[in-house]
Amino acid sequence: MPYDVAMPTGDILRDQIDYYRARAGEYDEWWFRTGRYDRGAQLNARWQAEVASVEATLDEWLTARAAGTLLELACGTGLFTRHLARRVPHITAVDASPEVLALNRDRVAEAAQVEYVEADLFSWRPAQRYDVVFFSFWLSHVPDARFAAFWQGVAAALNPGGAVYLIDSALDPSSMAKDHVLPRPETDIVARKLNDGREFHIVKHFWEPQALTTRLGELGWSAAIAQTPSYFIHGPAQRAS
Repeated sequence: MPYDVAMPTGDILRDQIDYYRARAGEYDEWWFRTGRYDRGAQLNARWQAEVASVEATLDEWLTARAAGTLLELACGTGLFTRHLARRVPHITAVDASPEVLALNRDRVAEAAQVEYVEADLFSWRPAQRYDVVFFSFWLSHVPDARFAAFWQGVAAALNPGGAVYLIDSALDPSSMAKDHVLPRPETDIVARKLNDGREFHIVKHFWEPQALTTRLGELGWSAAIAQTPSYFIHGPAQRAS
């Protein structure tokens, strides 16, 4: 499929699902800084330090909330599901890729309280409400045209007084594979390659904390989004009273 900034949203989202299905077996290379994501000892150490900081902050937040139920959207290979399962008695973990769900199950096999759902997040609706909705490295893949509807769905999935915690990528070229490129200024569509050279196109919007906080405020959310020095944005959001 040629690179076209005018590709219909539906085509992009199908390509995005296909990409993450095909990438399942190599996804963790990004998180653990191996292969095409290995940026050398100094940058890898910076990445690992910021990962540890984000994980510790999330753990503190979950401990303070003492949530009984949690919905994890785009749960992926379980990099965060494993942390959530130590703090929350019941988790519903949703992803459109059966391949990553299989890896997630293997990673958190001892966590019997995790219920897995294979579904397209843009069409799926939960059968219950939750104390917390969590998603990591997902919001950047939500097209602008679907941003408001996505957050309406999140609001509908929360119990009264419930809250969201999100983690995503900050804009730093060294966080990506060596052969990946940043989005063009006129689009959030980017080309992404796999180790075998196959190419897909996905949505990738790098949110800045203040811009995201403002946008959420316009939709009736109160957010406290922070940024680590280089690689991540993260923080809670709650429906404004």
